Amino acid sequence: MLSIPEIASQLIEKAQNEDNDNSSRTIFIVGSKSVGKSTLLYSFLEKNDPPRETLVVEYSFGRKSKQKQGIDKILCHIWEYGGKLETLNNILLSTPIRGKYYFCVMVDLCKIKCIWETLETCIGAMNDIYSTSENQPELIIIGGKYDIFKNYDSEIKKLICTTLRSLALLYNAHMIFYSSKEPQLLRRAKDMLHNIGFGNSVPVKEKNTSYTKPLFIPKGSDTWESIGVSPSTLEQVKIRHNTRIPPAPVTSEANSSTLAQLHVHPEPNLDSLLSLKYAELRNMESLDIPVDYLLAISK
Repeated sequence: MLSIPEIASQLIEKAQNEDNDNSSRTIFIVGSKSVGKSTLLYSFLEKNDPPRETLVVEYSFGRKSKQKQGIDKILCHIWEYGGKLETLNNILLSTPIRGKYYFCVMVDLCKIKCIWETLETCIGAMNDIYSTSENQPELIIIGGKYDIFKNYDSEIKKLICTTLRSLALLYNAHMIFYSSKEPQLLRRAKDMLHNIGFGNSVPVKEKNTSYTKPLFIPKGSDTWESIGVSPSTLEQVKIRHNTRIPPAPVTSEANSSTLAQLHVHPEPNLDSLLSLKYAELRNMESLDIPVDYLLAISK
């Protein structure tokens, strides 16, 4: 069975075959759940519909004339992944790439305990798939929900910014903070997408490295000295970050999903009968079903 990216690829194959590397761009965006990936893309593509949740992967595109009143157009292919990050490798393997390629990782700056895991998983998948590929992507790290993050404790903001800048420096990535609720940051993020989608790269005319303001650091413009730490390896950056901000405990997403579904439509009478049945099962001398499971779903 064909995957969603493969089906979408076939639907646009005719148009893509007419393109060359100079007239095509590919943007792949992935990251934290509900961080605003769709909102940013809808704004960039000037869609008026309210953004909907991306369950797996969505494809969209934009066209722009190379010159005013020109016939030749630049086609920007945009892939947004909203599924489990653990399966990102499989999605990347089946995603067609046309022209210059940009890999955008958006992290939720408000979920500080999940920032490292999100970055490590997404960037790790990118390296696994493209380390030996001709389609080497240009990495862009986007910090979302800055409107909330800016009110956090000063030391926390400094630590998060140090971690993000260190990763951007290690991976030669662009770094930008974003919020859909702040017009200036929304405009700047849209300008960035417009430049990578239809131009040459991220503009370098703006720059900010201070953690007291929203970061905007084009690749190649930062240094360890400016960050304020000694040159570090990825493992050293990870230890420095996780020592101060331990990662969130791993939860069973499958069990949480199952329990949520069980209680979508509660029925008091049925719940009461189920409780009695579970009580009988607990008192049985032999039981193949794990008791822990029964205890979980009866709560």
